[in-house]
This record gives sequence, structure tokens and C-alpha cells, in this order.
Amino acid sequence: MFSQALLVTISGVVFALLAAFALTSRSAQYPPGPPSWPLFGVALNHPKTEFWKTYAEWGRKYAADAFNLLSKRSANYSDRPYRTMASRLMRREKSIFVASYNDLLKTYRRLMHQSFNPTASQMYWELEEEEARVLVDNVLSSPQNLVQHLRRNAAAVIMKIAYGYPVTCNDDHFVKIAEEGIKIISMAGAPGKWLVDSFPVLRFLPEWFPGAGFKRQAKEWSQTLYSQSLEPHMWVKEQIRAGTAIPSFTSTLLQPADGHTVDADEEDKIIWTSGALYLAGADTSVSVMETFFFTMMMHPLVQHKAQDEVDRFLSAEKRLPTLRDQAMFPYVGCVLKEILRWAPPAPFGLFHCTTKADVYKGFLIPAKTSVMANIWAIMHDETTYPNPFMFDPTRFLGDNPEPDPRDYAFGFGRRICPGQHLAEHSIWIQMVLSLLTMNISKAVDADGRVVEPEVAFTSGAVSHVKPFKCQIDPRPGISLSLVRVALQNS
Repeated sequence: MFSQALLVTISGVVFALLAAFALTSRSAQYPPGPPSWPLFGVALNHPKTEFWKTYAEWGRKYAADAFNLLSKRSANYSDRPYRTMASRLMRREKSIFVASYNDLLKTYRRLMHQSFNPTASQMYWELEEEEARVLVDNVLSSPQNLVQHLRRNAAAVIMKIAYGYPVTCNDDHFVKIAEEGIKIISMAGAPGKWLVDSFPVLRFLPEWFPGAGFKRQAKEWSQTLYSQSLEPHMWVKEQIRAGTAIPSFTSTLLQPADGHTVDADEEDKIIWTSGALYLAGADTSVSVMETFFFTMMMHPLVQHKAQDEVDRFLSAEKRLPTLRDQAMFPYVGCVLKEILRWAPPAPFGLFHCTTKADVYKGFLIPAKTSVMANIWAIMHDETTYPNPFMFDPTRFLGDNPEPDPRDYAFGFGRRICPGQHLAEHSIWIQMVLSLLTMNISKAVDADGRVVEPEVAFTSGAVSHVKPFKCQIDPRPGISLSLVRVALQNS
């Protein structure tokens, strides 16, 4: 069913080592790929922006079944390729994003699963509800700062959960260094950006050598990223010593229930796991919420239908919705699904890698081959989602709904995002309270003309709708008053 929607890009076809190997070994039949150059593979033709669209074109011509590989054969396809720039040179071997599928990664995932599984994640509902109320109050107070408010909200939720740290302003120090970390990871991991990823031998160049500036950059970025994890961790330890630590992911792990003293190895694992929480969740959540405001502005009929649903709840219940009420909002749930489908925040996810050689549909996939699922292409395959470029939440309603995009948006197999439920809940309550309290429409310029925004997205590991202007106005009624009363009482 999904064979035309799913793309597996084999980096071994792309890069130099496999190209050289293919010239000397004709007995093995490798998966087909796009036209390439000797030694350089497709690096010279690699797109610089929205590359998932080019990958989708390649996929229509050279498609493979990512679902069968990354999920059904996840035991072999859950490793990570060792990128020279983003992994080796930046000393990120212990990062959950690039760690091999080994005992260390299993420890990370166990720590996250016990705190963020569907049941455990409910302990954060009250926090997510409170921060969503703060968000709508801030947006309606200064709508021109929409994106800053969205980023502050994402930071506040993650920093409170990870460290018990309260974020009270948009320019918080910890938020700034974490935001810098997100930018670094996006730049360091961009496909085709770093020549050293195609020619790993270049890593042996001395830093002073002409053209070796990438090594100095990697060293600087490595220090910045580690500080992003270490500084808030040390803040928690100070709070514990002072007896003022708020229960959090980090403080709980530093004070285990059995009373044993956490050793240096355990603490190192805690630092890396907690640090991954912000990098994994904050930017993607912001991306989804930006798309929510954009699509509500572009599709007023969808917005009005969703508002009718939340208004009926308020009229009947005489209170603000909470996360316990999700089942009462089927259309809003479909809006969230359609946002994830229409503009997936991570258009191609993170690279997977084979642990050992595999044969699929008669093709040899060598050990340590990088494999990537083009999530954007999955979500825009017309055989799975008819009229894929149309924003239509009703595609998920009725007796024969289209496939749930959440099955793909959060990754595959044993590398699926462990914070999926946490992210979904936080986004859902923000959407519901925004629909309840505000009208979102296209901006109007000084001459009274409607500003038509561009439908375009940034390129990177996390993609954002490009900056846009919109008009945000408070809705009539008691909803905003209820939000502000709840904030006063919290």
C-alpha cells in the first residue's frame, strides 16, 4: 500500500566509498539511485533547500519500502550512521540522536520511557495546561510577538519537566543556549553541507590548514552543545543541595528511590538524556504550532468549524477544556493530524543505519548503510492521501479515514520519538485554548489590503513555515476571562 509513498535514500550510493567499491565489485546488485558522479556521488547535485521534495522525486523513481525496513526489520535498521561532522568531530557519540543502537541507547530510552510513556506522561498535564493558558494570554497581549511566545511556551514546558526550572521570560539564559544548540544541530547535520562527511579522511587535516575551518567550527559547536546540557544539570544539583529542588526528570534520577549514590557514569547518562529532551521536543513543537496559526489563517472555514466544536464544549460545561477532555474534540484532533501530515515538522526524520548487510527485493543493502525515510513524501503521496496538498482535516473522519500521520511523523521502529505523547498533549491543549480565545486571520497593510503570505518552509532537520504576518484578535465571550482567572488562581 505504501510502496510508492516511502523513500529510502541509500547514502552508500551517494558518497565516495561505495562509489569506489561499486567500480571494483560488479557482482553485488545495489538499490538503484539518482544519477551520480564518480567519487562525488550526488553531492554536486544535492539540493540546498527543501531537499525532501527532491528526495520525493527520486523516491517516485527509485522507491523502496521504508515501513518494511525501518519498522518490520527494526532490529537491523535502528543503528545510526556515524556522521563525521555532526558526530565524530563534534564529539557527540553519547547523544541519543547519533548513538549506535547499543546498551547506552537502550538505557537512554528506558529512562525516557519510564517518564514519558502514555500513562506516565499524564503527570505533566497540569503543567501543560497552565503553560497553554500563559501562552494565549501572552499572544493576545502582544500578538506581534507570536513566535517568541511559542518558543517561550515550548521552553517552559520542557525546562520544567527536565529540570524543574521555571522559565519566566522570552530571553531566559537557559532558553538562549538551548536555542543556539538547536541551530547548531540543524547546521551540523544538514545533508550535503560538509565535504568532510563525503570524504572522512579530511578530518585528519590540522586545524590551521587552509580549508580546515570546519574543524575549528566543530570544536566550538561541541563545547556549546555540551554546555547546553551541563549548565541546567548543575543548577539542579545546586537546588538539591539547598533543599529547594522541584521534582523533575533530572532531580528524580539524581535522587533514586532506592537511596543509592549516583556514580559518575550514571550522572553522565542523566546529563545526556535530560539535555536531549529540549533538543528533541522544543523546536518541533514550535514548528507545529507555527503551522497551526498559519493554517487557521489560510483556512478560515476550518478554523470556524474547530471553534464551533470548542464553543459547544464551553457552552455545555461552563469551564475551560483540559487534557482529560480530548475525546470530546474529534475535529480538533483531526486538525492536529492534518497539520502533522501537511507540514511534518521533521520532513525526513533522522538517518537510520543498517547493523548488518540485508537483501531487500533482490537488492543488497550493505552493513552500515545510511537509510532515510522521507516523511514528507509519505505524507504527500496521492495514493495514500488524495489531494495531498489540500489542507483537509475531514480526511481523517468517517467510516474510512485515511492513515493516521502520527504513525510516521514521530519516526519508525526502535528509534521512534520517546516524547511523542508529551508533545501531542502540549500541542493539543495550546490549539484548543487558542481556538477558544482568539480569531486568526490574514494581516492587512496600511492601505487596507489583505497581505497574502507565501506558502514556503525553511530547510533543516526541523522545518518551519517561513515568517508570516497574521491578525490575531480576542474572541467575544467569557473564554479569555476564564483563562485569566485560572492564571490568577494557579
